[in-house]
Amino acid sequence: MLESRNPEIDVQQVMAQVRVEVQRREAAGTLPPVPPVPPVPPPSPFNILEAQVAEEIRQARQKHKVDARLPGFVHRLFREQGGVNIRLIHVAEMLVKQLAVLRAAQSDALEKLENEIAALKGETSLQRLALTRLLDELKRQHAAPDPAAVAAKASEMQSHSLDAFYLEFENRHRGSREEIRRRLSVYLPYVAEAGVGTTARPILDLGCGRGEWLELLKENGYTARGVDMNISMLSACSELGLEVVESDAIAYLRSLPVRSLGMVTGFHIIEHLPFPMLLELMSELHRVLQDGGLVVMETPNPGNIQVGSCNFYTDPTHRRPLPSALTAFLIEHAGFTNLRTLFLQPGVAPFPVGPSESPMVRCFNEHFFGAQDYSVIGTKPAMVAAGQGADHAQAGA
Repeated sequence: MLESRNPEIDVQQVMAQVRVEVQRREAAGTLPPVPPVPPVPPPSPFNILEAQVAEEIRQARQKHKVDARLPGFVHRLFREQGGVNIRLIHVAEMLVKQLAVLRAAQSDALEKLENEIAALKGETSLQRLALTRLLDELKRQHAAPDPAAVAAKASEMQSHSLDAFYLEFENRHRGSREEIRRRLSVYLPYVAEAGVGTTARPILDLGCGRGEWLELLKENGYTARGVDMNISMLSACSELGLEVVESDAIAYLRSLPVRSLGMVTGFHIIEHLPFPMLLELMSELHRVLQDGGLVVMETPNPGNIQVGSCNFYTDPTHRRPLPSALTAFLIEHAGFTNLRTLFLQPGVAPFPVGPSESPMVRCFNEHFFGAQDYSVIGTKPAMVAAGQGADHAQAGA
């Protein structure tokens, strides 16, 4: 072990060499970027109050007994006072427990209220947009409106009739915004490592939903936009100041120039698509991504039996579960390399099923309480210019 007091080591000289090397790498651009550190939220008033009460109870427990060095007659005088003291401590502890119960109830009620407000906003946004589009169509038709055109516009809005339902469904079953942001933060180091999220290498999120990923990227200084067809979801994103586009994902990708994006993400979208559309999606992703660009596709993990046999079908818009091997092959078949599969959100076993070292128990836990989601990350390799490969071959000969 090296010690700074070792006379054979000049610590100042070593540190000077380290500084010179760091400056050289910074100038050459080879120093790896440091992933951004998410801000630590301030403690809530409830947490502060609970900590203060716990400290007061701790000190009271230390002082409720009468000092043994006092004379016996003083002990007799204060004996009942000690009993009163300990009873007061017990009352304080019961109040702390009740405070925790009230806090949990208030949190649940607040989350329910937020979900109801989000659903109402979605409904209002949908109705406002429907009226606006129908009025615009009537204005274009002037005094003699075309009934077919008006009916077509009404049919278009009918296709959005489930938008508010799905927003409320997401609020109930997807998880809170804070929870989803916490889960998605696992991808921030990959963004930093790839050097994407700049104006020249923007990020596109397909099926952006409520915008948790876009919000997380924006807070960390990355350039990103989302695309979705759900009007209620897009309205929620717009209220957060996020850049979003109303469009079908594949149609939007078709409209983009070649090599115009640095990263494309899709969280819980591919399980909604038929297989031929999945193949087209992968081809479009390869076309629009720049060399070294990333694709990230996250979906429920059918390797978890509870997910694959039951939880997956809670969402009525899901088509079929996609095993991780299939998703990885789809992305590899489209031309992506350096594939990485992340298994995420492990379940929690509600009861012990046997010793953890047992192969049967490990197999059971893996298939029933393993990762509930997984993602596949792929990189678009750099294109080799025509003739460049032959030149290298001749040079090698």
